[in-house]
Amino acid sequence: MIDLKPAFLKKVKGILALNVPEFDVLVYGARAGGVNKKHSYLDLVVMSDKPLAASRSEKLSAAFKAAGLPFRVETICWASTGPSYRKEMKKTGVLIQKALKK
Repeated sequence: MIDLKPAFLKKVKGILALNVPEFDVLVYGARAGGVNKKHSYLDLVVMSDKPLAASRSEKLSAAFKAAGLPFRVETICWASTGPSYRKEMKKTGVLIQKALKK
């Protein structure tokens, strides 16, 4: 379960669809496990095999900052993480976006 109000969930999904449509994206951490507080971060992992280009990652971050959400959104690329972090993300992760197939 992703702990976001429907309007915020729709906004987050829209940003992901515009910026990283070709990747699965998981929510992990507090907002994926139902133990969040009102201002808990939304932690997202883009499931790519290679790190996103810096310009693309910056564009995604800027889109979330401009969205006016009442919480911070943190994005990370799967390829940039280590084994122990991946294990934790897989354990708590909830799919928020399924990759669009071309």
